[in-house]
Amino acid sequence: YSRRRDMAHKTRLRLFLASLAFALIGLGLQRLSLGPSAPLKIWFLDVGQGDAILIETPGGEQVLVDGGPSRAVVQKLGEILWPWDRTIEAMVLTHPDADHVTGLAAVAETYAVGTLYESGRRGSAGGDRRLDEEVDHQVRVHAGDAFDVGGVHFDVLWPNADPASYESNNDASVVLRLTYGETSVLLMGDLEAAGERVVAETVGPADILKLGHHGSNTSSTPELLSAVRPRYAVIEVGAGNTYGHPTDIVLARLAGRGIPVLRTDQDGDVLLTSDGGEPALFPHPLPF
Repeated sequence: YSRRRDMAHKTRLRLFLASLAFALIGLGLQRLSLGPSAPLKIWFLDVGQGDAILIETPGGEQVLVDGGPSRAVVQKLGEILWPWDRTIEAMVLTHPDADHVTGLAAVAETYAVGTLYESGRRGSAGGDRRLDEEVDHQVRVHAGDAFDVGGVHFDVLWPNADPASYESNNDASVVLRLTYGETSVLLMGDLEAAGERVVAETVGPADILKLGHHGSNTSSTPELLSAVRPRYAVIEVGAGNTYGHPTDIVLARLAGRGIPVLRTDQDGDVLLTSDGGEPALFPHPLPF
């Protein structure tokens, strides 16, 4: 009886180990983004008071939109990407303020970067000049331009004039509309009210709105919210920041329209996944 019990126990153990192995293989394949059913993943990264958005395309490429105010984004990428993946296929610098460009420059010094998309606006933070030194292939974009990476389409909605002509870096922010199948995400950079009102005239609805300027009352105008009608809003903002972001007035605008909000100062990293249909959003801690 004891021998039969031991044999049954060993059989169950082998079955469990075999099931675990298959499960790990399946998770590994999903993590490697192999095959036509791999999802789009967009990480709104918690890097403090700044923006950093990592897009992992179904084709396995990465696009990093802004990098936050420090090297924290490098650690975040190390947690998400495989250790041997040392390439970022594309970067987008929305504008050269320190809370957007500093981390991008750090990433460019750590990873090989394929293409940098930016407006040509130059600032005083110095990170844009470090990017010039590190990234050979740079493309200047403005409203009406578009590009594709790994099966994901990017439309550039702003700036619509010479970036040097705008009063501030925020006003010259690159605004992107990302589309994958029926999923659409609007990334507003730090664009403020005057530019938002122009964008609102043609933008149309989107599933996800990444609010401009960290939820400041200079952005997220009623006109834009009415035009986009997002199902969710994401605010990238640092905990306890001294700017009062996000402001009560912006949060009230969102609440008045019944728009659920995820924010990095409270929810940590936020992950969007999509198979080309209805997207899903997960706050930290992530379910996998």
